[in-house]
Amino acid sequence: MAKVKKYDLVLEDESTLEVFGISSAFADYRLAWELNQSLDINLVKSSDVFEFRHLKTKEMLTFRYFSFFDEELLTRFYLIKNRQDAGVFQGERTMIDFFLVLRENFTMKKDEFMQKLRQINGLVAVFDFPPDDFELIEYLTS
Repeated sequence: MAKVKKYDLVLEDESTLEVFGISSAFADYRLAWELNQSLDINLVKSSDVFEFRHLKTKEMLTFRYFSFFDEELLTRFYLIKNRQDAGVFQGERTMIDFFLVLRENFTMKKDEFMQKLRQINGLVAVFDFPPDDFELIEYLTS
């Protein structure tokens, strides 16, 4: 009798998450407008809020955000202000004013995208962060 071959099927998660930190004095609606003009997208204020429980205080915090789904590129954009009425979204990175998150970005190169962001007037600095450092953002974008 022939020996039965065993094959393991491994499915890799192909979802990508790119996180950019932005330092700017703009209000969230103004930055969303600037990003819309420069990147030819349509970020709009979400009617939903992002809620999570603070690890230390156990207090429930809510954060507003802007989002856009590009149907042509199949890319999702999220803009969230780090400091809001509820508190600080990412307490470890208080120097960052906003986080711009791209999910499922398979068309734009990260370096070129950062260069476009840096050309926007009013943006002081743009940083690239590893997505593994932002488990909360994964919940926001899922």
